[in-house]
Amino acid sequence: MLELISAARRRKRPPTHDLFDVIALDFRVGLLDIDLNLQLNTGKYVKIMDRCRLEHAVVTGLLHRTVTARASTVVANTEIAYIRELRPYQRFQVHTRLLGWDDKYTYYDQRFESQRKLHTHALHRLAHMYGGKPISPPAFQEMTGLNLTSPPLPDYVRDWKTLLQNKRRLTERDVDS
Repeated sequence: MLELISAARRRKRPPTHDLFDVIALDFRVGLLDIDLNLQLNTGKYVKIMDRCRLEHAVVTGLLHRTVTARASTVVANTEIAYIRELRPYQRFQVHTRLLGWDDKYTYYDQRFESQRKLHTHALHRLAHMYGGKPISPPAFQEMTGLNLTSPPLPDYVRDWKTLLQNKRRLTERDVDS
């Protein structure tokens, strides 16, 4: 909750980073952050990623533009690869960057690194909302006054989109049965 209050207070400050810059935040695994295996709890990963995306929005000016336009952004999908564990008291950084968007979603990449080694990698697909209904990223861009062109999405995002489409077809088939 304190992060939200801090973000709300800082959202009107001039942006210090460009929209596509990588934003890195430092963390340390606390004793209340670990699970039975003495490593960072998976739920804590999600909370940290939310915090880092919020910070990205603050320092790029995106949060102020979003609030001013009375829009919002929600996570539609997340894919997380846990590569190495993060142990108690271990220091780590989370690198957050906006990859781009297509005609329906915006994509973020987040990496947890410690001692120059990748520990966890996550992809997020976010939907933009206005008045409780989804709007396209181009409509969101227009509402917020950004009016930028998305860089090409990396191949791994296109592969992930294909996987999600296949999962959706499988789920729809299971519901119809």
